[in-house]
Amino acid sequence: MRRRIALLLALPLLMTACGGGSSGAGSSPGSISGNWQMSLQKNQSKLKPKTQSGFLVQNSDAVTGGLLFTSIPCSGVGSVTGSVTGASISLVVDPVGITLNLIGTVSSDQTSMSGNYTLLSSGCGSTESGAWKAELVKPLSGTFQGTFTSTRLGTALPVTGQISQGQNIGISNTTLSGNLNITGYCFASANISGVVSGTAVVINLVNPSGAEIAQVTGTSTLDGTSVTGTYHVIPQGPGGTPPCVDGDGGKVSLTL
Repeated sequence: MRRRIALLLALPLLMTACGGGSSGAGSSPGSISGNWQMSLQKNQSKLKPKTQSGFLVQNSDAVTGGLLFTSIPCSGVGSVTGSVTGASISLVVDPVGITLNLIGTVSSDQTSMSGNYTLLSSGCGSTESGAWKAELVKPLSGTFQGTFTSTRLGTALPVTGQISQGQNIGISNTTLSGNLNITGYCFASANISGVVSGTAVVINLVNPSGAEIAQVTGTSTLDGTSVTGTYHVIPQGPGGTPPCVDGDGGKVSLTL
């Protein structure tokens, strides 16, 4: 359980909001509604870009949503308000302690955005400016196959299953559900209960009674056709099946 909590903190606050809405998980034609992976590159800085992710909803020219900030002094979730006029976009994001203003343009196919930003400090870090860009992440939905490479066994175990991405309700994440089957391992199948924000994916594998078996943390591709990362199996104890009596883990590779 401690392991589960620690891993979930890699995506702060992903499971805290569950409002209503009717927008689909992907983007609508002529709309920027969808799941976005964003980066901010400070002017004259050689440091890695700051990363953000989350979902936007466009209604007419108005834009709302939520972005998850994981690489600023006060990480957390900020609500988004703004507008799109033709190819021009203007957004304001307000995580605790800062205000982020984004001005830029949207590509003709609504799959990327870029421009300039100003980050105004109101208690966290310092004021800065720079360039930003964002790319649309397609939904994780469909059948998949792949492998779990067990550290204890030293072998790649075949995996198949199905996954579905939940509705875009304009917060920083949405749900994942489905099922997974694995051959020659300490468990044969599991239900999927997870979350996605940008390209960051957390998948909890649970048994029919809802108890967690294992957890996958990984990264999806922008086109939603693969997930790579790591997994950790909760120790099953003396009554468990090898190699998971004391727990196991390893690498994950899934292709949709």
